[in-house]
Amino acid sequence: MNDWPKLVRTLLQRRAPKKEISDEIVSELAAHLEDSYEEARSSGLANEAALEFTLQEVEDWHVLAVEIQRATREENSMNNRTKTFWLPALTAFALASLFQLALTRIGAQPQSLVRLTSGLGAWLYAAWLLAQILCGAAGAYLSRRAGGTVLVRTFASVFPAMVMLGLWGVVIPVSAFLQNNVFVLRHPLYYASGVFRAVVLPAVALLLGALPFLRESGRSVPAKA
Repeated sequence: MNDWPKLVRTLLQRRAPKKEISDEIVSELAAHLEDSYEEARSSGLANEAALEFTLQEVEDWHVLAVEIQRATREENSMNNRTKTFWLPALTAFALASLFQLALTRIGAQPQSLVRLTSGLGAWLYAAWLLAQILCGAAGAYLSRRAGGTVLVRTFASVFPAMVMLGLWGVVIPVSAFLQNNVFVLRHPLYYASGVFRAVVLPAVALLLGALPFLRESGRSVPAKA
């Protein structure tokens, strides 16, 4: 009886020496070849003829080995990017959004978070800025824990500010232009002030929270290339 997993691994590694082939890939390919072999045997072919017929299903084992390695690298890279950047970044953004929502429920209007107004609005804006420190810390911590590099941790921590930059840098100007919002278009200082309070100051607060987690940690797992 043929040991299909062993045969598949031998053929692949012979064409791609020193390359690790995952057991899952070997098992799937071995199962496919075994099914093809059984069909060949049931059609009347002898053992050697059926084996030769089955192995011909793969035209070039070297090409197959290279393709498997490329697909594995791409999958690992995607998984690593998700763990080290997207999950931490979205966590930081979700925390920032939830805190803003909580403040608006208390009594502030959403625009109060981007205006340094007097009274309750200013206090809530200050509380929102302080909360960004925690959000930035959460993003950088989760990224470092997953093995993210210092650069990846930094971007993960400031992701909420990056979203706001996209909002103020693209969405608001385009919306103002389409709606012929004369006030926004003719008052660039007011617009710049909004960008400063909604993007720049929160980004600084996010970075402050991230700073303790931008140092290398002996417990972190090095990020894969």
